[in-house]
Amino acid sequence: MKWKNKGHEYDSMYQKITEKRGFYLFGAGDYGYQFLNIMKDEISILGYIDNAPEKRGKEIHGFFCYGLEDIKLKEDEGIIVTMSQIARTRPVHQLMEANYQKDSDFFIIEEFISVYHVYKYDKVYFSSISFLPSTVCNLKCRHCLNFNPFAKKYFVREWDELVKDIDLFFSCVDHIMLFHVSGGEPMLYRYTADLIEYIDRKYGNRIDTLRTVTNGTVVPSDEVLEKLSTCRFEVIVDDYREAVPQYNENFDRLIKKLEEYKIRYKINKADSWIDLAPEATDFSDKTQEWLEQHRTECSQSWQELRNGKLYSCNYAAYATVAGIAGEQDLEETYDLTKHSADDKKQLVEFRLGHTDKGYTNFCKQCRGFTKYNDSVVVPAVQAQRIERVKDEEARNRLYLR
Repeated sequence: MKWKNKGHEYDSMYQKITEKRGFYLFGAGDYGYQFLNIMKDEISILGYIDNAPEKRGKEIHGFFCYGLEDIKLKEDEGIIVTMSQIARTRPVHQLMEANYQKDSDFFIIEEFISVYHVYKYDKVYFSSISFLPSTVCNLKCRHCLNFNPFAKKYFVREWDELVKDIDLFFSCVDHIMLFHVSGGEPMLYRYTADLIEYIDRKYGNRIDTLRTVTNGTVVPSDEVLEKLSTCRFEVIVDDYREAVPQYNENFDRLIKKLEEYKIRYKINKADSWIDLAPEATDFSDKTQEWLEQHRTECSQSWQELRNGKLYSCNYAAYATVAGIAGEQDLEETYDLTKHSADDKKQLVEFRLGHTDKGYTNFCKQCRGFTKYNDSVVVPAVQAQRIERVKDEEARNRLYLR
């Protein structure tokens, strides 16, 4: 989205929020539960909405779960979409087909949390941030959203750089729903346990969920597990056993170790991934207006923290690190070293997708998380080679290690 009125982009949206006496949460999963814990004392929750038949008609976390068709929304009621960017594409389309208006009848979780807190309390409250210490990974997933198979070399950060970024971030941001330590494979990075411990010790009281992820193929040492066991955090264990059955024994050992050390974990069994298809997409001939609209329609809601800056799209940032998107323009970043107390609403607006340019360079080769991208693929299929069809120079640039 392109900035039109810096510091005031969400004035009308906040006014609409204040006019509602209660809200339904569309999404009775992980995001819905996190949002409930954050906002249950701030707003009136009327119930859940979910498309899953097994959830409808049941009580979830103390609230009845409806189907969207069961709801007759009143003027002083609203809906908050409490799902990830991948999961929400269809529900948002459902709401629009039902003639509900965004930012008036329904709101997106990231926007609601941040706008509510900065307008009501003058506090910067982020929904999430992605922190990428290293891209080192033992897998080469063909459709990796970190684009690791394209990279000529791994990206590995030093400890002092990590601490500097973390401290700077929390000097600008008051609270965050989800701080996500990403990868690569974090269990292969030498500082992961130290990083989790540092974030939890210094800023744990300002984080609702501190999380990292693992592909389920690496079993950390007892020393690492011992340190992690003292931290308030959780591990998402991706279940890729169908794609990489040679690691099945490791997966079982990992779960056993996490339980032994009483480390909180969740198993993520993804049925599919979405392919952003950077090697097969070329929007370079599109107009600036088209690219702005493409970025706006993309429901991608994550940003990356790196080198004192926020990058407006973490996938664009990952593509840059992997060497397939060129350098990102300054208009695609927010320099936290220049942030001041007077810029809180602008910082929130940037985190919610507003930039001076209105799109990223990577938008020219990314299909995005849009309703038009039906490139659903099998998770964790391993790649041996990656070919680009444009020219030999491009193929050489993307040579797979």
